[in-house]
Amino acid sequence: MKRIWMKLALAFMAVGASGILMSALFSIKEMEIHFSMYVDEVREQQHRDLVAAAREAYSMDNGWGKSADVQLDAVSHVLGVEVLLYDREQRLIKRYGNHPLFRQADAVEKLPVTLDGHVVGYLAVRRYEESPMRGVEAHFRQAHASAMLWTMLVLLGLVVLVSVSVARTMTRPLVRISRAALDAARGKLSVRVPPVRGNDELADLVGSFNHLIASLERQEELRKRLTSDIAHELRTPLNTLLAQTEGMIDGVWEASPEHLEATRAEVLRLIRLVSDLDQAIRAESGVLEMESRPLDLSDVAETTADSMSAAFAKKGVALEKRLRTRAMIAGDRQRLGQVFANLLSNALKHTPPGGRVSIEVHKSGDDVHAVVKDSGSGISAEDLPHVFERFYRGDRSRNRERGGAGLGLTIVKGIVEAHRGEIRIDSEPGAGTTVTIRFPTLPHADRGGDGQDSESNGNGRA
Repeated sequence: MKRIWMKLALAFMAVGASGILMSALFSIKEMEIHFSMYVDEVREQQHRDLVAAAREAYSMDNGWGKSADVQLDAVSHVLGVEVLLYDREQRLIKRYGNHPLFRQADAVEKLPVTLDGHVVGYLAVRRYEESPMRGVEAHFRQAHASAMLWTMLVLLGLVVLVSVSVARTMTRPLVRISRAALDAARGKLSVRVPPVRGNDELADLVGSFNHLIASLERQEELRKRLTSDIAHELRTPLNTLLAQTEGMIDGVWEASPEHLEATRAEVLRLIRLVSDLDQAIRAESGVLEMESRPLDLSDVAETTADSMSAAFAKKGVALEKRLRTRAMIAGDRQRLGQVFANLLSNALKHTPPGGRVSIEVHKSGDDVHAVVKDSGSGISAEDLPHVFERFYRGDRSRNRERGGAGLGLTIVKGIVEAHRGEIRIDSEPGAGTTVTIRFPTLPHADRGGDGQDSESNGNGRA
């Protein structure tokens, strides 16, 4: 089976050889035409000179005498032709340059020699194969053919070298991609194809392939982490339940209401974890059930903030509300409340006592923006691109009571996108985090009250 570079090289060779052969044929044909025209012009000039010499000789002797013999004999030997002299009645007078070695000659029509407007005789010229002019013409044609042949051979050699070189250069990235794809299929996802110089389709293909392999490698890492995190998240409550149950069976742990309540709490924790995981998967796949009703996003944000104000006051974190009235969108009130609750809960977790968290809703053109900003610990640049991934926690060592299962932002992103919105997180370690959500505003919504703000610092520091 031929390799692709060989096929490509053969195609280049076929095209190049065809072009060279066609060019050579056209060149030979064109040369023959122009050389024949040149030879005809030379012969016509020779005929004119020969007639002029004969006219001069006739004028000098006032007839065909010795001068004509000398002139015509000299010309016939110089040109290597046979000259036949005829009188005005076209009777042969004499032959000049008749060599016995000449075997075959071209018949040429008789050329009239005129003097003062009267025909005084005729000349006929015969050229032989062995004549010097014929030899020059043959030599020229042979030299031209030889030059064309060598030129063709050299060009064909160059075509072969260039075709092979270009074909191998062009297909080298494809071969590397093929080998890398086989390695990736065997599970070696760390493989990469070296970048290609230039900005053409091959460079784009190599870049896309490397991006694809990097994505697969990342997905494989996430899959392994997901499996590990699910096992870890489930192991803790299950071990607790097992220990409590065995303690009750062995009589070490009394089945009192308090102990049973602790067991029930672990069961609820398991249920909540499984429910969150289900929501995260459904949110990522875009199949979360959503209502789509007109609602005021400011009202949803204010209701959620008010319900969490006690938690903020208990920790000593100020909660500021900057809510613009009549920020109308179409959505699901319960799901959007879940979004704000999750964002405010995250902000509260990572903001130390004495810090500040603000929630803002405002309109900008045809969009409604919701912003939750805190003055907490922030997120590192390394962790920021991954905060929406399932079970992702930048600090793997932090306790799970504070860190949670790492599903909240995944669910938030799915809910926002289900409302045709966008979410963006900007953060700097030590300077806090800002979460910005954009929703399309409800068409034909009442614009009254757009300029009225409702700001409060409800339940600030405790």
